[in-house]
Amino acid sequence: MPLNPNSMQQTADRIYRGGTILTMNDAQPQVEALAVQGERILAVGSWEELQGLVGESTEVVDLKGRTLMPGFIDAHGHLMGWILYWGTPNLAPPPAGPIQKISDILDALGKYIADKKIPQGTLVLASGYDDSLLEEKRHPTKEELNQVSEQHLICIVHTSAHLAVYNTPLLKAVGYVDKDSAPEGGAIRVDGKGEPTGVVEETAVEAFHKLLPKPNLEELLKTLTEVQQRYASLGITTVEDGISDTDSIKLLQYAASEQVLFLDVLAFPKWTFAEEIDALPGLPRKEYVGHFKVGGVKITQDGSPQGKTAFLREPYIVPPTGKDATYQGAPIMSQQKLNDEVDKAFNRGWQLHIHCNGDAAADMMLEAIARANQNFPSADRRPVMVHAQTVREDQLDRMKELGIIPTYFVSHTFYWGDWHRDETLGEWRAKRISPLRSTTERGMIYTIHNDSPVVPPDILPLVWSAVARTTRSGQVLGPKQCATPLEALKAVTAWAAYQNFEEKEKGTLEPGKLADLVVLSDNPLTVSTDVLRGLYVWETIKGGTTIYHRQKEMRAPALRRLASSTKPLALSSFRPQHRCC
Repeated sequence: MPLNPNSMQQTADRIYRGGTILTMNDAQPQVEALAVQGERILAVGSWEELQGLVGESTEVVDLKGRTLMPGFIDAHGHLMGWILYWGTPNLAPPPAGPIQKISDILDALGKYIADKKIPQGTLVLASGYDDSLLEEKRHPTKEELNQVSEQHLICIVHTSAHLAVYNTPLLKAVGYVDKDSAPEGGAIRVDGKGEPTGVVEETAVEAFHKLLPKPNLEELLKTLTEVQQRYASLGITTVEDGISDTDSIKLLQYAASEQVLFLDVLAFPKWTFAEEIDALPGLPRKEYVGHFKVGGVKITQDGSPQGKTAFLREPYIVPPTGKDATYQGAPIMSQQKLNDEVDKAFNRGWQLHIHCNGDAAADMMLEAIARANQNFPSADRRPVMVHAQTVREDQLDRMKELGIIPTYFVSHTFYWGDWHRDETLGEWRAKRISPLRSTTERGMIYTIHNDSPVVPPDILPLVWSAVARTTRSGQVLGPKQCATPLEALKAVTAWAAYQNFEEKEKGTLEPGKLADLVVLSDNPLTVSTDVLRGLYVWETIKGGTTIYHRQKEMRAPALRRLASSTKPLALSSFRPQHRCC
C-alpha cells in the first residue's frame, strides 16, 4: 500500500510510472509509481495501488524506462560566485574549459577585451586557470599578462579562488609593491629581487573587488536567472551560497521578494559579515521565503591543497616556489580566534560550516568544537567540515564523537588526483583524500559537492567520482575509499537534506515531502561505472513544477519590471565571496 493510506481519498495532479523510481528511503527503496498533488508528494507505491488517485484532470506521465529520484541538493557551493564571473573568459582546462597552456590564457583575454571593446583603465576579470594542469605547470606572471594589455587592469583568478595573478597596472592600483604590502591573512609572491611576480594568495586576492564597476540590478537579476537555469538543467533543486557577504544576502532577499528565485537557495554568510547580516530586517532562517533562507555561518580556516595553501600536519612533498621543504601551509586564524568564532556561532544558534582542507586545520576545528560543546548546552547543531580532504582515521573517530558531518569535495580525485599524488600530498596521503569508505564504516553519513564554480556543478560526474575515484590519467586513486552508487546518491539527496536540517521536507520520496524530483536517462544503480558518468538529466521538477526538460523549451519565471517595484534595492557594490576549494 502507499505509505499514506489517507491519500487514497484524494486525486493526484500527476502520477509518474513506467520506469524506475528510486526513493532513497531505506524503508521502501523502490516503487512503481509516485503521485504528486500541488507542491508535494501525495503517495508512492505500486501502479495498482495508486490508480485510485487518477481523476479527470490527472496527468499520468510515462517515464519510458527512465529513472525518477529525489532532486539533487548542492551540499556546498557558491551560487554568487557564478554571478561574479558570468560572461567573463573561462580559463579552466578541459573538460571544464578550453585552456591548455599560458598562451591560450593570453589569447582568451585579448579576444575578450577586443570583442567587448573594454575601455582602457577598466578592470578585466577572468577565472578558472589551473597551474597544475597548464602545459608549463606554473602560474602565469604579471609580465605575461602585461603582454595582453598594460592599459587595462587584469586579474585572473585561480580555479580555487585562493590565488590570482595581477598584471603590473593592477598591482600598482591596489598598492601591492612588495611582500609586506599583503593584507592580514594574505601573501604576495615575489622574485629573487623582492619584486611581486603577480601571484597573490588568500585575502590578497580580494583587492580587485574595490575596482569592480557599480552593479546594475537588472543585469544581476538576469544573470541570477540564467545561473539557476544552468543548475536546473543538472537536476539540482536546492543550491547553496557557501560564503555570502552582505551584498549577496541583500540581492538574494530582493530576488526572493521579486519572485526571481525558482530554486531553493540556502546561504551561509562569511563569518566576518555574520553579525551585520543577522541584523538585516526580515532575514529568513527557519523557513524559505520566496525560495531563500539563511542556514548558518561559514568559516574558512585554511586554503587549497592544489594551490598548496591548505594547512597540513606534514609538509607538502613539493613545496611552492620560494618555500622550503618544511612548508605545511598555514591556518587563516589562530586557535584562539577560531575558538571565539565557534563560541559566537554556538551562542547564537547558528549552524557552522568550517572549511578545512588540511588535517592540521581539521585538528583546529575539532578542538574548537569540542571546547564549545563543553561551554554551551547540548543541542542538535550538525556542524559541517567543508572539504575535509585529508582527514585522518583518528580525526574521523573524533568527528563521529562530536557529531561533525563531513562534506567531501570528491571531484578532486578526477580533477587533481594526479597532482595530489605527484606534487602536493604524495601517494599515501593522496589515496585517502575524501575518505568515503572510512566514513561509512564508522556508521557516519557524509555529503559530496563540486564547490562550484571551482568545477562545474554537474552532479552525475560528481557521483561517478565518488564511485570510481579515477584520475585524469585513468588511474584509480585509493580504491579502498570508493563509495557504492547508492551511497553516492544518498550523499546528494537524503544525507544532504539531513545536513541542511531539511530531512522532513526533502531528500527522499515520501508522502508529504516536497515534490523535488529529477528524471535521469537511466538507472544509476544498475549501469556500469563507465556509463554512470555519461548519464544525463531528462527533466527537473521543483515543488511539483517542471523547471527543466531536455526536449522542451522552458521559460524561467519572468522578471518583474524593476521600475514598477515598490521595493527598490540600493547596492553600492557587489563583491561576492567564494574563496573555497
